[in-house]
Amino acid sequence: MESHEAQALAERFDREGYLVIPNALTPKELEPLRQRYDELMSAHWETVKRTDPDPRRVYLPRLLERDPVFEPLMDWPRTYPIARAILGQDITLASAGEADYRPANSGGWIGWHSDTSWLPGVPYPRQFHWVRCAYFLEDITEDMGPFTLLPGSHRATHPCPPGYTGPDHLPRTIPGQVAITGKAGTCLINNTEIWHTSTPNRSARPRKLLMVLYKHAWMRQWEAGHDVTREFGERQTDPRRRQLCNVGPWHRYDGNWDA
Repeated sequence: MESHEAQALAERFDREGYLVIPNALTPKELEPLRQRYDELMSAHWETVKRTDPDPRRVYLPRLLERDPVFEPLMDWPRTYPIARAILGQDITLASAGEADYRPANSGGWIGWHSDTSWLPGVPYPRQFHWVRCAYFLEDITEDMGPFTLLPGSHRATHPCPPGYTGPDHLPRTIPGQVAITGKAGTCLINNTEIWHTSTPNRSARPRKLLMVLYKHAWMRQWEAGHDVTREFGERQTDPRRRQLCNVGPWHRYDGNWDA
């Protein structure tokens, strides 16, 4: 992707809080990702079912470290330049990637929120955020519980109103909300401060996503088993990937690897 194209998309992202990139992955590129995702998720599903017989969501962290087939997603050429244009030269991974699975015929699992709404003492509008790239492994239609957001809400001067979520902890329909649907291979790139929710999957098909999160180098990673391990980072030989894996001092950034 040309730098001027990435910059134009970054400016739109700044206004709206999200981008939808069709054909971020081709059918040929999707196939090995889908196959390995299904293998890993099938094994993980059995583990989850032992403690939760009817899960609304199944989540597998550190996906980038589970198989080399996923590693290229950290700097995928059709999406990474956009994330870099948004965050700047000090871009790093906020986590080691996640596999997200919403079973068929399952309820919504979370109400309206922004991902850092729980942070105390940080004024609005929030100036710093993570950038999430969510890749669709299959077609996602409106009845499949698509990622639903309120464009421009990342610029809000106040938290997401609690009244947007009902007493049943499910999201209410909000004027202006957008459900993100698309063909397999689509990538949703969103500001994690945007107000968003997860609606019920009323279809007979599961919703499958691969997610990669980015941050500024000086921000902490997502911890509790989601962070990039030191061993994985040290294994990288490409300077860009080493930076993305938080190897080296926080002030060493893309274009300044020898500093």
